[in-house]
Amino acid sequence: MIALGAMAQGKYAVKSGILKTKTVAGGHETFATQYFDDYGRKESVKQKMDIPGMVSYDYYTVTKGDKAWMVTVTDGKRSVKAFDNPTPDLTFLKPSKEIMEKYKMQYLGEEKVMGKTCKIYSYEIKQNRKPVLWTVSVYKGVPLKTIIKSGKKTSTITVTEFKENASVPQNVFNTSK
Repeated sequence: MIALGAMAQGKYAVKSGILKTKTVAGGHETFATQYFDDYGRKESVKQKMDIPGMVSYDYYTVTKGDKAWMVTVTDGKRSVKAFDNPTPDLTFLKPSKEIMEKYKMQYLGEEKVMGKTCKIYSYEIKQNRKPVLWTVSVYKGVPLKTIIKSGKKTSTITVTEFKENASVPQNVFNTSK
């Protein structure tokens, strides 16, 4: 019963996970690792920015509830910038009528992603006062495929590997300098 109660309060119906992702935008591919724990109450996405001869650094986006942090590591030095999570209440596990209306969310059906049956939702958020349309295929609340349309630009994020209920290193959620 305790596990079910924790699950109901979390963002995902999976306690923890490590996901490898590939993003395709403007003909370019980038790769990231996403970590989550405590049914999605803590999340972190780690990426590496590497433009040969110009810049190279690791960065994390850490989200805990309604707060988020951008953690950048350059030459072993960390910098941290805090900001408000723009979608702290967004969930795909039985979204309430209020969430559906707030994000103009629509249920679009089901599809298989990585052999898992996913529910497909579309929703809208404002970025720089412009609507951005997101379409996600979610498994137990966890997005396995995301398509983001902003004006004429489209980005696709696909999970290439998903370790469900994995042991997640807690240092990926560290937001201190």
